[in-house]
Amino acid sequence: MDGIEWKHGDVRHLDDLPEKSIDVAFDKGTLDAMIHGSPWNPPDDVKQNTGQYIREVNRVLKDDGVFLYVTYRQPHFIRPLLNCEGTNWEIDMEVLGDGSGFGYHGFILTKAKS
Repeated sequence: MDGIEWKHGDVRHLDDLPEKSIDVAFDKGTLDAMIHGSPWNPPDDVKQNTGQYIREVNRVLKDDGVFLYVTYRQPHFIRPLLNCEGTNWEIDMEVLGDGSGFGYHGFILTKAKS
């Protein structure tokens, strides 16, 4: 696709990407794969791994950059992980789907200007 550069790596350590260097990041499954245990009180490793990931996305996004996250997890369990220390997001969320099955959620996290 013209105008799109694809990268891959460990999302907790995006060392090869400079600060404020990307416009959009998209996640469907990566954050969810890091989560296990009680959703009311996530284990320390969940908070550590998801926090590293979210802070790295925040670091590499340009001011007003957007992180799009799609999940089946309930928003009241996900928001605390997205709002981890060291980030400053404006978070919008929409319920996605046609209502005929299990709903899923689309989060739009916009990085605040620093």
